[in-house]
Amino acid sequence: MYKRNWFCTNFDAQRHINKMCDLFKKGRAEGNLCVPLCDSQEQFSFSCQAYHSTKEAVFRVAWGDIRFVLKSAISNIPALHWYDNGALKYPSEKEFLSTVRAVTKNMLNYTLPNTTLYKLAFLKPKSREMDIKIRRIEMDNIWILIQDNEYLMSKAYSDRDIFPQVMGTCGPYFGLEYVQPLSEPYSILYDDDTKDNWKKNVKLSMMIMEIIEELDNNFVQPLHLCDAKLRDFGVTDIENGKAKILDLDTVYPKSIVSRFIKDIDKCNDDTDCKYYDCRGRCNKDTQKCSKSLTNNNLQLVCEKVFLGWKMSNRILIPGLLLSKYAPDELMVALRQCANPEGEDGIPRGAASEDIRKQIYNILVEIDQYVETETFK
Repeated sequence: MYKRNWFCTNFDAQRHINKMCDLFKKGRAEGNLCVPLCDSQEQFSFSCQAYHSTKEAVFRVAWGDIRFVLKSAISNIPALHWYDNGALKYPSEKEFLSTVRAVTKNMLNYTLPNTTLYKLAFLKPKSREMDIKIRRIEMDNIWILIQDNEYLMSKAYSDRDIFPQVMGTCGPYFGLEYVQPLSEPYSILYDDDTKDNWKKNVKLSMMIMEIIEELDNNFVQPLHLCDAKLRDFGVTDIENGKAKILDLDTVYPKSIVSRFIKDIDKCNDDTDCKYYDCRGRCNKDTQKCSKSLTNNNLQLVCEKVFLGWKMSNRILIPGLLLSKYAPDELMVALRQCANPEGEDGIPRGAASEDIRKQIYNILVEIDQYVETETFK
């Protein structure tokens, strides 16, 4: 299970830079970020990125006008190379490509196109490394990187405009395009529930719904957000409606999430059948979780992002659309979306396509209305 890192310090960022550069100097790390980060550190500034829930290292790097987020891949996995009678052995290029294909298929339950596999199997696909020693270091690094779900998603689907772009790598570390995270509006707890903030939140909500529709319909199988929070979304251009998902560690194809839930050893009730916020149901006769995921992205976003984070049925962090300006029609639809089957406790049903269309149409009408001078 993933660890949660709610707080960090700039000392942590420097410690990871030192660790990365030590690997590079010892000949165990390659990548286009190694030389600039390790040989020109005075040109860079590092700052802590708090509230990251799964990674050991997440921090911002600034280099003049260039900004990116440096993250660490999971590194406690068996090595790619082996020894035969004391001789160091590596797979051939053909064997390595087959290994990349097998690993990614297991993680995605889908065989990626050859063009994508080649992009994953080389740090510089357009100018492949010919030096055998350096290529072996690349293989070791790639072996770790491709088994990190966030790196794999970002790299494999780099043609999609809803995930941050991979800016580069150095050993088991990779840099992602920096996108400003959304912050909680605190519309009830403080005095920020203003007309201007409401207009902005409506636009942001429409962007998030468009992302969800793409996750549900534009991949080989639906991709599911299993740990949805407002700060897991960011906006590159609010005027042109460009938003991205910032934390991909718990974004998986539906069949993979269903596997996680099905493989839970034993359940006594529905609350035992979950992977973060991706939920299933418990068959109390067999004490086994259902074979499939039961809620969906829309339900989760309505519950956690649009309405807000709750504990003991009390909202502690207001959601994006919880406002005095929200019409009753929207609030009724959001509550139905967040709990489609009217369940007591944590909802496990999936929000319907009809409710998605209804909420989106309401938001479009509100967006048009608040642009007029009649909105008070």
